[in-house]
Amino acid sequence: MQVKMNVIVAAAAALVAGSLQAQELVVKIGHVGPTSGGIAHLGKDNENGARMAIDELNAKGVMIGGKKAKFELLAEDDAGDPKQGTAAAQKLVDSKVAGVVGHLNSGTSIPASTRPRTSPPS
Repeated sequence: MQVKMNVIVAAAAALVAGSLQAQELVVKIGHVGPTSGGIAHLGKDNENGARMAIDELNAKGVMIGGKKAKFELLAEDDAGDPKQGTAAAQKLVDSKVAGVVGHLNSGTSIPASTRPRTSPPS
């Protein structure tokens, strides 16, 4: 769990290092895993672990660039399905998350990681 929290903090710091204009930085962290279907219990456990890490970070009052960071978890269900996993990954990219905890299994991780992901300019 400590490794995941360190990864989340590092990703957040890298993403928001240049944007210091807000008093409170909102850092979006994605989670994607099977929260429905045959292995939903594994995905739900994984998501709950990510939520606990986010809650711990927010309770510590982490500062990034002199600003208080507020971490938010955006969770998506891939149902263990490659097509749904790819769609979930794209949704998180479009939401501009700083990092992602997931996918849970290679059947969704590989397809979701091989498709180019770019968000249209805002």
